[in-house]
Amino acid sequence: MPLKVCLSTANTLMYPQGGHLWVFINWALGLRACGCEVTWLDVVPPSLPLDELSARYEHLRGVLHPFTLDANLVLDFLSREQLGARLDEAALPCLESFGPFDLLVDLRYDLPERLFATFRRKVLINIDPGQYELALAAGAFPYPKHDLLFSIGEMTRGAVGSKNWLYTPPCVFLDEWPFTLGSTDAPWTTVAHWWREQDYDDSKREGFRAFMTIPLKVRARFELALNIEHKEEQELIESYGFKVHEAHKIVASPFDYRLFIQNSIGEFSCAKPSYVRNQTAWVSDRTVNYLATGKPCVVQNTGPSSFLPTHFGLHRFSDLCGAARAIDTVMKNYESEARAARALAEEFFDARKVCASLLARAL
Repeated sequence: MPLKVCLSTANTLMYPQGGHLWVFINWALGLRACGCEVTWLDVVPPSLPLDELSARYEHLRGVLHPFTLDANLVLDFLSREQLGARLDEAALPCLESFGPFDLLVDLRYDLPERLFATFRRKVLINIDPGQYELALAAGAFPYPKHDLLFSIGEMTRGAVGSKNWLYTPPCVFLDEWPFTLGSTDAPWTTVAHWWREQDYDDSKREGFRAFMTIPLKVRARFELALNIEHKEEQELIESYGFKVHEAHKIVASPFDYRLFIQNSIGEFSCAKPSYVRNQTAWVSDRTVNYLATGKPCVVQNTGPSSFLPTHFGLHRFSDLCGAARAIDTVMKNYESEARAARALAEEFFDARKVCASLLARAL
């Protein structure tokens, strides 16, 4: 009998954007490749109108269908309010109809505790190292009662109660991200939310601030797919030499997102300030998608790593001059850099390997 695994996702029903979905698709496909029967769970506010709930559910099913992940898509609510009656009325499946499960792989931080009895073992994966711990300390999320806690920050320190953080890399399902040699005429790209946070600006926008003149430092094109709030902000970014795309249009589906990456020379991206400050050697799930398809990455250094390179396939910079040097280096030796990028994904971020290691420790 296959292991029954429930993958708890975050906001995939309400925000089914391409890059966001790939975080969970890569994990789901990796777990399935390890022989697991995977159920995709999302929880939603109980106030969501039934007609909207049904429409969003069918849309997500359609998005997941090409990956054959749609058959085991289930919903629950963040609170018990009219729980069973609402799902029955909408003719939508609930978690109980697919359980019990051998393992919960929890990639959200507020899964209702009443669901935990459905799972024999429970692991949480912290995909926001540093940020999650601060939010947890502030009471924004319930205290985790999982059996094991994993973080994609290699150097995540400290503990939550009696549990220490275990490291797991982010993962990419290589079969869905084949090597595609790019062109040096293609643009350097990334995908990001681009807005100012109210209390403390820990946004990608703030991370880019010191590097906005990069188009003036190298002979290369730069294009950004952004969720941007104000036309004036877009005009300011473009004044530095970037081309800006509206992310909701150009990378709306998982296939649009993958094509955008495949049509790039590589990724140029900065990190949110907290990722740099926390020095966990965090690597974005987006970056490992670029690496898998053979796109060299020039990204901001988030701390010393025991295995991540800084100068071949993956270049990690700390200042503007270092970023410019890395881009020049890649463009002078592009094919070798591209193959090195793919080799990094195969060695360290292959979803089959990552999920097999997680399962071995979790069970």
